[in-house]
Amino acid sequence: MSSPRFSIIVPHYDGSISDAVLLRGLDCLAQQRFGDFEVLLYHDGPLSRPLPDLSALGLEQRLRIEIAGQRHNDWGHSLRHRGIAEARGEYIVHFNPDNLLYPEALEVLDHWSRQPVTPAPAPELLENPDILIFAVLMRGMHFSGRGSIYRDPARPQHGLIYAGFPTVPGLIDCLQLVARATVWREIGGWYDRSAASDGQIYSRLVRERGARYVPAVLGEHW
Repeated sequence: MSSPRFSIIVPHYDGSISDAVLLRGLDCLAQQRFGDFEVLLYHDGPLSRPLPDLSALGLEQRLRIEIAGQRHNDWGHSLRHRGIAEARGEYIVHFNPDNLLYPEALEVLDHWSRQPVTPAPAPELLENPDILIFAVLMRGMHFSGRGSIYRDPARPQHGLIYAGFPTVPGLIDCLQLVARATVWREIGGWYDRSAASDGQIYSRLVRERGARYVPAVLGEHW
């Protein structure tokens, strides 16, 4: 079987989201206009109840489901690390199932991953298409106007656009950075298990290797 363009790693925690929300998240993956991808769904620990029926999604052989032998309780980071090791795709997408990717997301990411690197006045200004960063709508986020950003999940009608720039902890979401599997493996996978590890790892990646910023809002954080 040939390697897919994208591997989408989906950590799922028993009881943290409803079956309806899980199905909504997986359905947005099934609705992608670009079809060259696999989905790695990792359930965190032994099942206390069956997973919902996923057959109607139409993901078929693109969906691999693994049930972890123990519960990690580390925000899914151990499962992301496992997914990086087991992914067959060229690029890795980290997707939490309570979030959304728009139908055009993978199509747009594939397009921008293939664009040539244009000349720059200095080496540190060169784009790196091995690391792609796109904008997301952060549901429930508020800005006070005086530098304070806070989240109120009870008011998802409010929101802010996170562009992922600057790439620093607190201003980038786990969903926003897509990198080649080789890049992930070179840095040791998802090596940080702390709550804010996405921002820490992503800021390191961009600081050391650069990135290409995709000019599009491609998903939502709920």
